Amino acid sequence: MGELEELCQQYTSLSEADINVLVEQTKQIEQARAYRGFDVFIDVRNEFNNQAVVVYHKLPVEGLSLYRRKVIGKAALRTNEPGVFHTLETQLTSVGLLAETQEKRLIRQKIYPIVSGERTIGVTIVEADVSRDVLESFQSENTRSRYTDVSATIKMFGRFDSAITDQLADAILGFDQTGRLILANRTAIALYKKVGYIGNILGLDYENLSLDGSRFHDVLKALQKVKTNHRPITTDFNYLNYFFTVRKFWNEKNQQLVVLIQDKTDIKRKEAEIISKSVAIREINHRVKNNLQSVISLLRIQQRRLHGIEAKQALDESISRIMAISSTYELMSKQLDDYTNLQSALNLLVAHFKQLSDDSHELTVNLNVDPRITVDSEQVVTVSIIVNELLQNVISHAYPRIENRVRQVTIEGIVNQGIITIRVTDNGVGFDVNQTHAGSLGLTIIRSYVKDKLLGRLKIESSSRGTDISFSFDQKTRH
Repeated sequence: MGELEELCQQYTSLSEADINVLVEQTKQIEQARAYRGFDVFIDVRNEFNNQAVVVYHKLPVEGLSLYRRKVIGKAALRTNEPGVFHTLETQLTSVGLLAETQEKRLIRQKIYPIVSGERTIGVTIVEADVSRDVLESFQSENTRSRYTDVSATIKMFGRFDSAITDQLADAILGFDQTGRLILANRTAIALYKKVGYIGNILGLDYENLSLDGSRFHDVLKALQKVKTNHRPITTDFNYLNYFFTVRKFWNEKNQQLVVLIQDKTDIKRKEAEIISKSVAIREINHRVKNNLQSVISLLRIQQRRLHGIEAKQALDESISRIMAISSTYELMSKQLDDYTNLQSALNLLVAHFKQLSDDSHELTVNLNVDPRITVDSEQVVTVSIIVNELLQNVISHAYPRIENRVRQVTIEGIVNQGIITIRVTDNGVGFDVNQTHAGSLGLTIIRSYVKDKLLGRLKIESSSRGTDISFSFDQKTRH
């Protein structure tokens, strides 16, 4: 096995057929008379770090090599060889782009894609030493500043139409009728420097600067179909690890192709971070739910060992409270954002409540909650605990066993001017609100949670025809 094959297997996932294409390319390079006086390379993408690696080097037959040391197996960095990555990304030929060798020598490269099927599997690179010719202009701050001042370039090449000048925050590139870059603002210079280009980009051809893979004449044909100058061709694309939106105009007055590039990389990365955090939160909620289920299982084991009725009832109530919390975390583990639909949360709560309580099978629960109401994660847990306590009170006190009536509870939820009101009514025997035991745990929890956690108001009305308890709170309340 040759060195090229070994390096490809080490750094890439190219198939045997792909590698054979590269081997055939080396044979063509070695036979081509046009390459006799040049260093010629084949680079492939290093899939471990998204850089490139040299897998082949043909030394010049005529003249001296630009390299004193072996470079096969060495890295080709994006910051040193922008043309390599331009061709790998776009499948366009890059001609005359500046590069810096592994030995810190300034060169120009001609880079051609090596294609297998529809994929670019590598590039052929022909290098020439031009350090003496370009060093002066490359290092000249005056030359660079002359073209990076937006106002100066607009005066030099003519004013843009208002549709273009309104968007000067974008990178601006102006190409003449031959496809040569004649205008670039500061943003454009900085953008191409960021993606790896070396030196002044002015004077380069469109194909050398095309980051979306488009060709100059294809763009002109597409723009001919656009009837108005103010209507751009807009596309979104990614280049290396960057995300861009590009808009292209034909400036009829100056006979220029104007390209505006907006860098959306930071926005995309923030979106990815938000999604990643949302997924992490969902996983945390899922684990909390599982842990609460484990607690419930332990309490049930403990309950089976008890003999006292009051102790068993106390554990029943504790299990019910934990299940109310667990049901909300179960729902939150299935959503991406921090807001939960209240109707869905209470539906799940009621379903779990009826599964836990033997006495609840004869109870009909009518749920009438505005489906548009959403609450944050803290509010939904609090509301679920309160409603669970109200349902537990109904089961425990509203229908004495001697009573022979249809057992029915209605849970309503409305929102008005940002104030959410939850109302729970039953048709039980009622109770004397003034004579209620102050130490009643259920009502203590309800009052405390409404006041301290929701910063809301509680209203209790009861008679022999039933009980009506409601609580209201601000949907946007934050602690």
